[in-house]
Amino acid sequence: MRSLLCLSLILFATAANAQGDTLSRIAETGEFRVGFVPDAAPLSFRDADDNVSGYSIELCRRIASATRDHLGLDRISITFVPLVTIEDRISAIENGDIDIECGSTTVTLSRRERVDFTLMTFITGSAVLSRKSSAIGGVDDLDGTEIAVLEGTTTEDVIRRVIDVNEFDIDLKLVDSHDEGMALLNSREVDGYASDRAMLIGQVFRDANASNQYAMTRSALSFEPYALMVKRGDTEFRLVADKALASLFRGPRIRRLYQDWFGRYGEPLSPVVAAMYEFQAVGE
Repeated sequence: MRSLLCLSLILFATAANAQGDTLSRIAETGEFRVGFVPDAAPLSFRDADDNVSGYSIELCRRIASATRDHLGLDRISITFVPLVTIEDRISAIENGDIDIECGSTTVTLSRRERVDFTLMTFITGSAVLSRKSSAIGGVDDLDGTEIAVLEGTTTEDVIRRVIDVNEFDIDLKLVDSHDEGMALLNSREVDGYASDRAMLIGQVFRDANASNQYAMTRSALSFEPYALMVKRGDTEFRLVADKALASLFRGPRIRRLYQDWFGRYGEPLSPVVAAMYEFQAVGE
């Protein structure tokens, strides 16, 4: 009897390990937990009706459906968990509080020491948004300015490199959210708000009436590859996610999604992002 019990426990543990921690939990609960940034339009945000929306959110809905099919579940429920700072988002993945993070996270080697990333989902670049009346057109215009930037982000690193390389006098104001950065810009407490171009476009067009009041640096200050964060070492779940993304990239749906979320802001599909889709449209 004891031998049979031990054998059952071994078989159960082996099956769980083969399936991966994330898939095992989802199979048991039927719940798919998605971390998102609530003010990162057009990638992830709460709309006027308080619905969680955005380009990255749509990608994660498709991954949730692929997970349901992979596990043979009749249905799967999606729970959205709002997370603002990059540290909160990474910690939530590490601690198992969410299954996937669907926002606007740049892939870096230091972050890959703590989490894994799916296939790339977007490529953008750092830029600075300013008021049109005192526009910051390029890097040379940054000297002597006050710039707000999200603390702990790759954009903060970019601006600090600009300061060091050019020996500029830039007063950095570290903020915790896009809303805080935009509030400082609109109240004229800072000269510019630095973030990824995709984020800044979303912030500008949240208020269509005010969109013509802003200017953006003419060229990107960096290139930022985005991907979705998952638990480090959970290769089975990451493979399910990657298969879902690759399937999407192989067809016309991904371009329709892009148009839905970026085309509305007059942002055409760039050759870089189009190439990213093509290169990652790997077969089964």
